[in-house]
Amino acid sequence: MTAPHSVDATHLEVRNLSKHFAELTAVDNVSLSIERGSITGLIGPNGAGKSTLFETIVGEARADAGSILFNGKAIEALSADQVYRAGLARTFQIPQPFPEMTVLDNLLLAAPGQLGETFWAPVIRPLAIRRQEEEHLQRAHEILEFTTLSRVAGLAARNLSGGQQKLLELSRVLMGKPELIMLDEPAAGVNPALTNLLMDRIHALNDQGITFLIIEHNMDLIMRHCQPIIAMANGRVIFTGTAAEAVDCDELLESYLGDMSAIPS
Repeated sequence: MTAPHSVDATHLEVRNLSKHFAELTAVDNVSLSIERGSITGLIGPNGAGKSTLFETIVGEARADAGSILFNGKAIEALSADQVYRAGLARTFQIPQPFPEMTVLDNLLLAAPGQLGETFWAPVIRPLAIRRQEEEHLQRAHEILEFTTLSRVAGLAARNLSGGQQKLLELSRVLMGKPELIMLDEPAAGVNPALTNLLMDRIHALNDQGITFLIIEHNMDLIMRHCQPIIAMANGRVIFTGTAAEAVDCDELLESYLGDMSAIPS
């Protein structure tokens, strides 16, 4: 599951990005860089603009101003499926599997570039389709083994626990062989044991070369696992730095984090 690499240290760059909804400015002239191979944390209160930033980066929403560079190439005009095929994937705060489909079928559906979906291929390339389907099936089983979901592969996705559905979200995006994965609150509603398992899998993927950008309100998780940390408030980036610098940043603490004295550095 190793991701391809480029020589450029900057994996994702956002320049002066803005997104408006009528009179509301959800993302306000945001600029940030995500370094290749990092696990970057994105924090901020509800309404800070984090999820809207995610949606705009991956093409689910169109920016009103600014640019987005992935591997040095502009992607702000691409559709969500084009961004996914380029190697940039996201998960959702509330998992969105196909609930009546099995866990395995959810993964198979997420595989990009399926030849069987084209009009003439089933007629003129049946062997190629069969080979590709076998490859996708093998990859899906490898991913389910990696994310510890093999034993529930035949269950309908709706029967999974909240933590298992978060693992399913991660499993589905891995089918696209992403270079960079953006996770939206992966620990929300997940018990500590499954949270630890999820973070273990994230670190294993990171060791293979996959970059991560993680929105999370669990500050203990952010402080322990993310470097660097980016903070947003009112649609703007107000801090970028290490966990230790975040703890010592008065502006950050006064803005929305409160007392962080109990959070390990």
